[in-house]
Amino acid sequence: MTASTRASTGHSKPRIHLTVSTEPERKRRSGGTTTTRHHHTGINKRTGATRAPATHHKRKPHLKDKIEGAAEKLVGTITRRPGKKAAGTRKMRGTDGKGSRVKRV
Repeated sequence: MTASTRASTGHSKPRIHLTVSTEPERKRRSGGTTTTRHHHTGINKRTGATRAPATHHKRKPHLKDKIEGAAEKLVGTITRRPGKKAAGTRKMRGTDGKGSRVKRV
């Protein structure tokens, strides 16, 4: 059998390139619920546009803050107190609001 070209086989029509969307697809969540609520995700139902989540003012946590936060988080985990655990996480990340009461000159 010899190699055949498109011209020799009679299929020499021009190739049509399809315009494919290059935007990334949304990941589908696998979950037990079938209802979708968009009021907490920031997605506009009509346009599908998303808004950026609210950002919290961060300060730069020092090593002391990271150690104290880790200890506080551990205590919250052991004693089953989610508020204490969350406070430790905030202290470690620098979002606990510690540097917000600085006197400006």
